[in-house]
Amino acid sequence: MRKFIFVFMGMLAMMLVGQKGTAQTINEGLNYLDLDKFASAGNVFKTLVKNKPTGENNFYLGYYYIQVGELDSAKAQFEKGVAADPKNGLSYVGLGSLLLKQGKKAEAKAQFDQAKTVTKSKNADVFYRIGEAYVSYEGNTDPVEAVTNAEQALKLNKNLADAYVVIGDAALQKLDGTTAANNYDKAIGLNPKLLKTHVRLGNLFVRSKNLNAAREKYNEAIAADANYAPAYRELADLYYLARQYDKALENMEKYISLADKSPANQFRYAGFLILVEKYQQSLDILATLKNQYSNSAVYNRLMGYASYETNQCPQGLEYLNKYFTLVKPEGILGSDYEYLGKLEICNGGDTTKALENIVKGAKIDTNRVAGLRDVAQKFFDGKAYVKSAEAIQQYIASPGKKVNANDYYLSGLANYYANDFVKADSAFGTMITMLEAPKQIIGYQWRAKTRAKEDADGTQGIAESDYQKFFELVDAEADKTKYKREVSNGYFYLAILNLKKYKDLAKAHEYANKMLTLDPADKRAKNVLTFTQKDLDPKAAAPAKATTSKTQPKTK
Repeated sequence: MRKFIFVFMGMLAMMLVGQKGTAQTINEGLNYLDLDKFASAGNVFKTLVKNKPTGENNFYLGYYYIQVGELDSAKAQFEKGVAADPKNGLSYVGLGSLLLKQGKKAEAKAQFDQAKTVTKSKNADVFYRIGEAYVSYEGNTDPVEAVTNAEQALKLNKNLADAYVVIGDAALQKLDGTTAANNYDKAIGLNPKLLKTHVRLGNLFVRSKNLNAAREKYNEAIAADANYAPAYRELADLYYLARQYDKALENMEKYISLADKSPANQFRYAGFLILVEKYQQSLDILATLKNQYSNSAVYNRLMGYASYETNQCPQGLEYLNKYFTLVKPEGILGSDYEYLGKLEICNGGDTTKALENIVKGAKIDTNRVAGLRDVAQKFFDGKAYVKSAEAIQQYIASPGKKVNANDYYLSGLANYYANDFVKADSAFGTMITMLEAPKQIIGYQWRAKTRAKEDADGTQGIAESDYQKFFELVDAEADKTKYKREVSNGYFYLAILNLKKYKDLAKAHEYANKMLTLDPADKRAKNVLTFTQKDLDPKAAAPAKATTSKTQPKTK
């Protein structure tokens, strides 16, 4: 009896599959695709074709192959579909989709027309899939054709919610957000479980920079199905845009936990890890994908970026050089040239050429000009001051950037240590004009030091007013001790200035004594006093009579 029950249940299951299993299985496979469970979807469609190689089943297996980028396999499957059932129509749509993806629009249309002919223009799915194709391939879209075909699909099947999604996508490509939203809402009205529509509405809000509204839409999808992976993926991107990197990573990890552990999803994850600056973790994942993606331009780009950020410069330059041999010119990003320049510098290459590459990147994407600032800082940290000064000056001179006081501070420091005091003087001067009085103290300190270097023999007095302003700002500081050394240097400069330019021994004597109050062992001060005391009698300690220049500093 027990054996009979099992046999009977098996026969019943076969009967049910024979009655309605095909449609359900196709929908199951499509649902897996929508969930980014590509491997699971592939298994469904492959099993379906194996059990029943109809034109329709071959089309959906080919459709799956397009989604995972296996275009040769897709073409083979569509051709099998045509051979299996020349009157089905969908396989012609598949062949047309491949041609459209390649930019062969006229040839694609011929295949689409053939699909309509063999189905006598009565198959809603044919029109829907044609419309979908026209909004699917970036660079080869045709929103007008997409809408025309989607509307015809709705005439044949008014409840085909996906057709409204196509019309919404077409409107979005024409930057008509209102029409897009209206059609997405219609799709939801027909099929509330069409969760990709919630995601599209969220993406629409992201484009209009309404991130809170976008988050609500993504969360609506999650509320309907907590396992709907694409919503977490989009939330990750949203939080990244909002610079909430912990939440961004949390949602991307949730997405990865729900979607298939396929190479494609791992590849996506590795790229996201670079965005949130988890470079070594990204490299670890990319290393496992080398066999599948070693000849992918994007793979080599990611390896180059992450290698640079983890100080693995030789391999980084190797990967990025390979990237440039694989990528089409229109696919090059500003960041590609920026990282190329950084890697060339990191490997001790031609600095001029490297900086030219970083500038080239900034011309493609003005956001990348900040790379020059990073390079300038690295040069400075490595005491390559001339190169640092050159890099920060190129940053300052580049269009489309925001220059702040810190940029001029770095320029001033780099030029100071490179002994180019004229440029350092100019940079510190600009820095001073960009700051409010309390914060100007560093600018006056360094411009005074710079001008003291320019006036090495103490005969010009060009640093005098800067030191006096510096002393004034130090007096207003709660903690004066941190400026002790530079105050002493200022007193020494003014002592020498009064000796050599103003011939005011009493004033020089006064500044030397001030130095000794800061450091009783200061040899410079003692030397000044030894010199001044030779020519001063005991009564000469008082300030000298007004025989000095009008620019003589006040005694503090």
